[in-house]
Amino acid sequence: MFTLFFRGALLYIAMIVTMRGLGKRQLGEFEPYELAMTILLADLISAPMESVSTPLLHGLLPVAAMFVVHGLITLACLKWDWARALVSGRPSLVISKGVIDQRELDRLCLSLSDLLEGLRGAGFLDPAEVGTAVVEANGSISAFAAAASRPPTTAEMGVDPGYEGLPLALIMDGKPQERNISQSGRDAAWLDRLLADRGLRADAVYLALLDTQGRMTLQLKGGGLLRFQAVDAGKVAW
Repeated sequence: MFTLFFRGALLYIAMIVTMRGLGKRQLGEFEPYELAMTILLADLISAPMESVSTPLLHGLLPVAAMFVVHGLITLACLKWDWARALVSGRPSLVISKGVIDQRELDRLCLSLSDLLEGLRGAGFLDPAEVGTAVVEANGSISAFAAAASRPPTTAEMGVDPGYEGLPLALIMDGKPQERNISQSGRDAAWLDRLLADRGLRADAVYLALLDTQGRMTLQLKGGGLLRFQAVDAGKVAW
C-alpha cells in the first residue's frame, strides 16, 4: 500500500516539475507539438502509477526523453522560422478589410459558425464591425475592429491620460503584501497611517489596490468600497 502511495506521489511530482519546465504557455493555449506532448505525458505516467509490476524508471525515463525532445523542438522554433512553421503552422488571415475569406476558412476546416464563435470570444457580436481577423497558429482567433467601428483613442482626442501601469495589491485578504508595498516606494508604517486616518486596520481590508495615478481602492471585508487619492500622481515610484 505504501509503495503505491510513494510511486503515485513521486510520479505526480515528476509531472508537475516537467510541466513547470516546459514553460507557462503549457497552462494556456497549446501549440500542436505541446498538445501531443501533454497527452503522451499523461499516458506514460499513468502506466507505472497503476501497476506496481512496471518499473518506476519505465515511466520516468520516457518523460525525461520527451522533456529533452520538447526542449530541442522549442529551441529550433525560436531559432528558425521554417521550423516553427513546420511544427506549429502559420497564422492565417480570415477577414481582411471586413471581408471574410471563404477559401481560407475551407482550407483551415473552419465553419462559419466556428468563426462567429471566435469573434464573440474576441468581443464582437456583429462580424460587420470586424476589420481584420487572424487564426493564430495555436487555433485561437484574434480580431480587430474596423476603423469606423472602434472608439477614438486618447491621442486622437488630444487627451494625455498619463502613465497607466499595473496596480499594486498592497493588501490581500487582510495581509499586507510587503514586496508590493516596497515596490510602491512606501513602507508598512505609511500604509498603517493611511488606514488609521480612515479608522481602519489591515485585517479589515479584503483588497487594497494602489494604481499608477496614486489612487487607492479599498474593498473591505464587510463589503464596503473606498476610493481616494493616496499618493500624488507625480510621485508614483513604479
